[in-house]
Amino acid sequence: MMIVTAALIKATGNTAIISENADLYKTWADYLKANALIPGIQSTTDGVMAGAPSNDTNLALKGVIALKAYADILSTLGQDGSTYSDTAKSYASQWQSLAEASFGFAASYGDSGSWSICYNLFADKWLKTGLFPESVFQKMGSLYASNMNNYGLPLGSRTTLTSSHWMVFAAGVAPDITTRNLIISAAQDYIQNGKDAMPWPSIYDSIAGNATVAGVYNRPAVGGVYALLVQDLGSTVSTANSNSGGGSNGSNSRVALRSANLVLIYIFSVSLLCCLWNVIDPPFY
Repeated sequence: MMIVTAALIKATGNTAIISENADLYKTWADYLKANALIPGIQSTTDGVMAGAPSNDTNLALKGVIALKAYADILSTLGQDGSTYSDTAKSYASQWQSLAEASFGFAASYGDSGSWSICYNLFADKWLKTGLFPESVFQKMGSLYASNMNNYGLPLGSRTTLTSSHWMVFAAGVAPDITTRNLIISAAQDYIQNGKDAMPWPSIYDSIAGNATVAGVYNRPAVGGVYALLVQDLGSTVSTANSNSGGGSNGSNSRVALRSANLVLIYIFSVSLLCCLWNVIDPPFY
């Protein structure tokens, strides 16, 4: 919720949701401040597929980025979010050491022989929180390019299962167009040549090319494949409200652009609530 709220405010400039629920958001932020870096054992959808490790690195990423998102929201409101921002920056630095692995970043702290695609790094790019240096994304790019299967990029070393929406999140993390396109092409190959004759499943095997979990067809989480479309939208408010020059056609074009951008934000936000909502308690990262 924190990530989606920050994205919504960034796209619309409308801060009503946070102003009307300030105490609730602060409660969530304080929880993240105390627990984001060391999340312990929590139920995640990744865990359903690959087992839930203690201190899941991808889950920790999401919490740390969400904490910085809250700080940025406070800044937008003209309030002091430095305590939350400083903590998030410290956590981001510590995360890089804790998640260190022989290749990429570990699936959980201390398990240096494992790796995760760490798709939650996408939120750092999307919200432009700037918590992680380019070296992190370069490292992920090398990992992605070296671990592609027939129909996509597995979620990590513990499973061959994957999800198209999380793969596209990873494509948004990729440091170069070649790696990004490699990931997208694999997802496309599954859609065109996979073994399932059913609506696009949200979870499937990246080697066999078929869904192996019941009830994963035709789910809204697949809308996460819009990730690359919203990644660089930024704020549309000034564009829509500006009416200097260009006449009515220019004004109409700006309004149309803003409307299109907001449609994408809303569609993608609904998907995020499904595919980023992988914390059962508490569900507000």
